[in-house]
Amino acid sequence: MSSITIGVLLPSSTIAPMGKDFEKGLKKAIKENLKDEIAEIEIIPEFIGPGSKVKVEEAVNKLFGYHDVDIITGIVSNRIGMEVAEKFEKARRPFLMNNIGEHLPDPRNFNPWVFINSTHVWQQVWSLGYWAVKKFGKRGMFVGSVYDAGYSFTSMLKLGMEAADPESVMPFSVAPLKPQQTTADPTVVFQHIEEFKPDFILSVFCGDEASIFQKEYIKSPYHQKIPLLGLPFLLEPFVSEGEALELYSTIVAGEGLSQETLNLEELNSQKPFYSLGAETGLIISEALNNKGDKSLTEALRETKVYSDRGLLHIDPTAPGKDSKVYLVKHLHKGDKQNIEAELIEELRTVSITDPALAMSLDEPSSGWGNPYLGI
Repeated sequence: MSSITIGVLLPSSTIAPMGKDFEKGLKKAIKENLKDEIAEIEIIPEFIGPGSKVKVEEAVNKLFGYHDVDIITGIVSNRIGMEVAEKFEKARRPFLMNNIGEHLPDPRNFNPWVFINSTHVWQQVWSLGYWAVKKFGKRGMFVGSVYDAGYSFTSMLKLGMEAADPESVMPFSVAPLKPQQTTADPTVVFQHIEEFKPDFILSVFCGDEASIFQKEYIKSPYHQKIPLLGLPFLLEPFVSEGEALELYSTIVAGEGLSQETLNLEELNSQKPFYSLGAETGLIISEALNNKGDKSLTEALRETKVYSDRGLLHIDPTAPGKDSKVYLVKHLHKGDKQNIEAELIEELRTVSITDPALAMSLDEPSSGWGNPYLGI
């Protein structure tokens, strides 16, 4: 029996137990799917704080230089993944990075030793923007905190809207940080909502900021007048005070799932980082089960794995390939354990090779590299 050592990069978060959830999912999936006679597994966690480049580089150097791991996985944003990809090429060992897709990945900056398992939120936001313009009108507003605005959400919403209508406009309002505090004040965006009077709003607040925004939104005159769009994380912390909140969001599925076979309850039953960890454990197990005389990197390239969201496409040269984005209408009556969700339709998606999207890869962007929720 061979021995395989897996290094795991685990970020911390004041919003969600993302690292803990990922590690739980990873270990459970390996235990359940790896054939007993194939390999003895050692898992070595390295904690990377909020997931900055400095922290990730330090952890990777330790995992390679001291622990001599065979593969590294964990939660790292596409931005940081691109900046450390060269380390894996030099070590000639695989990196199976995971994220929700808060940053647009640039295939030109990866190499054959890097793999991406992601829900590609950048693609989902594009789809929401495209659909919302077709459905509600060409004035779509982005609201979020200074942290959330540092990701690809604004650019992807704008590109999706412009694909639906070149004359669409995207006013935005970014909540600043409170003095001496680490959270923003979401209430300030409402004066700008009143000023711009958008046809719809995309909110990317999360954690306590999301809760404050939602309470204010329900109190405001815009509740039930201006459609609200958001990432699934917007719903997590909310506790209603008698009013139901309606929100449009998305989920992503791959080849092998259709609108008819999509199990919405199952896809929404787990925390996203637990699911990413479980998928990673399944991918690594299958690669080892079928590895034979091949290298682990070669085995990963040839591995085909189906999870609750269909075929997992981990090739970094075509992130988001074959993804299907579905619109979900949520009705939140105050109990986050019993959010009503209705699958509406499959939305148009965008490819990483789309000319407008490809052009955006070369445009200046924020230096914020942390994974979403890694604050």
